[in-house]
Amino acid sequence: MKVLIIGASGLVGSHLLRACRSRGWDSIGTYHKFVQPNLTFLELQDIAAVRSILSLSQPEVVFLPAYLSNVDYCELHPDETYQINVVGSLNVATAAKEIGAKLVFYSSDYVFDGENGSYTEQDPPAPICVYGQQKLEIEQKIAQLDDNHLILRITVVYGWEQQGKNFVSRLIKTLESNQTIKVPQDQIGSPTLVNDIAEASCRLVEANTTGLFHVAGVDLIDRYQFALAAAKVFELSPENIIPVLTSDFQQAARRPLTAGMKSDRLAQTLNWQLRGIAEGLSFLKTNLL
Repeated sequence: MKVLIIGASGLVGSHLLRACRSRGWDSIGTYHKFVQPNLTFLELQDIAAVRSILSLSQPEVVFLPAYLSNVDYCELHPDETYQINVVGSLNVATAAKEIGAKLVFYSSDYVFDGENGSYTEQDPPAPICVYGQQKLEIEQKIAQLDDNHLILRITVVYGWEQQGKNFVSRLIKTLESNQTIKVPQDQIGSPTLVNDIAEASCRLVEANTTGLFHVAGVDLIDRYQFALAAAKVFELSPENIIPVLTSDFQQAARRPLTAGMKSDRLAQTLNWQLRGIAEGLSFLKTNLL
């Protein structure tokens, strides 16, 4: 199978590239800002460039984890980020349809308002910030464009990556430096090991599935308790983890507080489920990047 991963230098994209190549798939990837060897530069807003790389490579599957995911930046720069997150993603979806490729797009539990999580695929979206609104809009546009797609909602993704931007990586680095880190105790979600997201993605493609799936870890937990669990597994002192409320950060964008997702449809479809935090964190500790 030939696949293209757009955003292969990021957390999800880099693990997708590994998972695809471990299966022996002919896999190529792109980057935007974070240069990595053997990846091709691509800007989503450049429809001609998007069409060109898909036309030349002729992938059967296009994975699209690339997205401007800084929630507060999206809130403060809605027009700029719309061009990347909605228009750019639609460029990829359109080009994938033109060559008959399946599109796998990665969305988020930020499409929900965080009042009644954890959420199933049947729960009505109600985003409360620009980032979530953009995710929902492109979900809808992809669904209207072509049936040959997967929309995978993911959340609280953690794992090893070159940039070290995700929550667990930053937490470990901060605690190892004996610095304090403030962690919200009122944000509830489903921490998800990035390796499992990549594996689930490939299994869903192999099963020739389409439509919407929630792809999230089995545990529902608040960020503070998750941080304490990570500190314990990595044998770091929890004393520098300071519990706070989300409102204390005075961030530009509202966060869905009682969020998280149920992945029952995924488990039933694949007869397989993602790991909880105990297994996921233990895996990280014994499997360095």
